[in-house]
Amino acid sequence: MRLRRGFIYVIIVMFAGLSIGSSEVEVDKKVTDLFEVNWEAVRYNKSVSRYNTKVSSNRQETSANESLNLSCQVEIKDPNIVLGTCQQGIITEMKDGKGQNVDPGQKILPLKHMSYDGLRYRRRYSRRPQMPRWKSIIRSLLRVRPAPFRPQLYDELQPARLDMQLDIGLLDPSGGEIKSLKGYFYALTAASLEYVDIPFEPNNTWVRLTDDLEIQVNEARSVSMGSNVRFNCSIEERWAGADRMNRLTAETYLPERVVTNRQFIGIDGKPTSHFMGLGRLPAHVGGNSSGSGGNTQIDKIRFVIAVNPSHYKIPFELKKIPLPNPELKEEKKKDEQ
Repeated sequence: MRLRRGFIYVIIVMFAGLSIGSSEVEVDKKVTDLFEVNWEAVRYNKSVSRYNTKVSSNRQETSANESLNLSCQVEIKDPNIVLGTCQQGIITEMKDGKGQNVDPGQKILPLKHMSYDGLRYRRRYSRRPQMPRWKSIIRSLLRVRPAPFRPQLYDELQPARLDMQLDIGLLDPSGGEIKSLKGYFYALTAASLEYVDIPFEPNNTWVRLTDDLEIQVNEARSVSMGSNVRFNCSIEERWAGADRMNRLTAETYLPERVVTNRQFIGIDGKPTSHFMGLGRLPAHVGGNSSGSGGNTQIDKIRFVIAVNPSHYKIPFELKKIPLPNPELKEEKKKDEQ
C-alpha cells in the first residue's frame, strides 16, 4: 500500500508539472523555416601585453592572446511567432577546406547561461517606390508630374546575432577556408500573441497580465513641447506566489503566458516611437519610465503577451567560409618595403 501510494503521488506530481508549462526543446521543420542564417564575418584577434612584475599582479612579463570568432546574421521571417533567439551558436560538425572533419574547439556555455534576446527594431523613413523604366518614359513624354511623396516612419526588424568561437588552430599561413559548418541555436516562439491595453492614466485598479503578474499605473503624464511630446510613467508590479522572472534562458521552465513587450499607443491607434522594444525576455514592465519624441499624445499602454511559448533548436548549415590570413599584415609591410 505504501508503494502504491508513493507511485500515485509520483504520477500526480508528473502530471502537475506538465500542466504548469514546458522546458522541452524541440526541432520542427516549420519553425526552422522561419530563420535564415548567413555568415557575416570571421575575426582573428591577437593582443600582446608586457607587464611590470613589480607593480602588476601578473607574474609573467609578457603574454599573448589569440582568438578566432565567427559572427552570423539571423533573418527572422515572422516576428508574430518568433519572440527571441540565443546569441550563442553551437557547432555540431565542421569540415576544413580539404573536406576533413575538424574539431572547432568550441567552449559551450551551460543552458542556464544562454539567455534569449528579444527582437530588435530600427526606426526608418520609407522611400519612394521604384517606378518601372517604361512607365517613367511615358510620364516624361506626357509631361506628367509624379505625385507628391511624403516619407513615413516605420519600424524595420533587424537580424538577430549569432556568435561562435573557433579553434585558433584552424588558421594556416594562407588563410584557408571552412568547407562546411553545421550547428544549431535556440529560439523562443509563441503559439499566438495577445494584447492587454490599459488607459494611459493613473489608476488604483490592479490589472492581471499573467497568472503570476499584476500591474498598476501609479503615474502617467504627457506634455506637448512644440513638435515633441514628453511623458512620464510609473508602473508597479505585483507577483503572486512567485518571484519575478529575470531572464528567460534555454533551460527555463516556461509558463503559459509571458510578457514580451510594452508599447505606448497614440491617439491615432498606432504605437509611438517611444520604447519600440525592451530588448530582454521577459519584458520588465515595472518601474519609472520617461521619454520624448513624435507629436502624438499617448492614449494607452499596450502589453504584449506570448501565449504557450516554446523552446526550439534551430539547425543551420554554412558553406565555404573563408578564413582570415594571420600573416596578411606582415606580408603587406614587406611589400611596402
